[in-house]
Amino acid sequence: MRGMFSQLNNTATISDCKTGKIVHVLPQKAYKDLMEAYQEVKQTGENRMYVEIQGYFNDNRSEKLIVEELRFYENTSVCPSVAKSYIARMKADFVEYGEMTVGWGIKLGIATLILILGFGLINFLDKPLKSFIDKRSTIDPSVKSFLKSLLFISLRITLIMIAGGFLGIRVTGIVALFSAATLAIGFALQGSLSNFAGGFIILLMKQFKVGEKITAQGYTGQVRDILMFNTVLDTGDGRRVMIPNGPLLNSTIINHTRAGYEKRVLKIFTTSDVDTEHLKAIILDQMGTLNDETLKLAPDVKVTDWNGDRLEITLSYQTPAALSGGVYEKVIQQMNNRLRAEGIKLYPSMATT
Repeated sequence: MRGMFSQLNNTATISDCKTGKIVHVLPQKAYKDLMEAYQEVKQTGENRMYVEIQGYFNDNRSEKLIVEELRFYENTSVCPSVAKSYIARMKADFVEYGEMTVGWGIKLGIATLILILGFGLINFLDKPLKSFIDKRSTIDPSVKSFLKSLLFISLRITLIMIAGGFLGIRVTGIVALFSAATLAIGFALQGSLSNFAGGFIILLMKQFKVGEKITAQGYTGQVRDILMFNTVLDTGDGRRVMIPNGPLLNSTIINHTRAGYEKRVLKIFTTSDVDTEHLKAIILDQMGTLNDETLKLAPDVKVTDWNGDRLEITLSYQTPAALSGGVYEKVIQQMNNRLRAEGIKLYPSMATT
């Protein structure tokens, strides 16, 4: 056999020049061993080489091979049939990979175009869809906020799945990928997932709704929105507070709107030489000027602290939650004017809750 010895894909191969077929495929280690044997034969000038192939097979079997005119051709043109076989194989691989590259390039370009146009369309439809949901009177206002937030994210996930399907990625594969990613990210973002779950539970349990006044996490305000991950409150002092749904669900929540009435406390600081009974009478008389509809129970006035030359008087009253802000401002203004008119010396500090 007139053969050619070569390296291909990390294996040593011996090919028949007449047929171009590979007659032996050996591990890479065989290449070094046979190269050493070839150099010895080359020095002696012999063309006939007796090669023992032993220990290179998976089953540890041994073979003896006689190769006539065995040469390690660096130039495959010496063995034309093998050279043609290699060239044909390279051309076929080049054409195949080229077609695959072009095909994937076109698909990738179209998928990118789908994403760009899709995101643009979603942004264009965002306001009309939200407006449509807002106009549906049959949907609870609290659910509307959550539904709009959920719709915004769902449309984008659907668009990504469509683009992936166009690239040949199966939807089940994308779902599995999202599931695996969700599991992996879930450990890192446990707080965000608990906030998402908290939003669902808040809507199901209906502890509060949009438009109601609540106190939670140290803040008091009107519920503006219940979103996927947080709840938005508008406080009486003009602040907009975003409270994560997870901690909000696990905290104590006071719903002033459903209770009907809200308790307010006003602390008045005066000098300690004041007649406390006279001061109480003035405060109660001033509170009596309010309409009966603004107070649920009779106001309560107590001396709650004494610190040397300063006296603390605490006034507490209950008023309808819807009127709480207006009544509070009215009480502050009228009480300040009345006490000063009565000659009561006030300290420069006054606290309310």
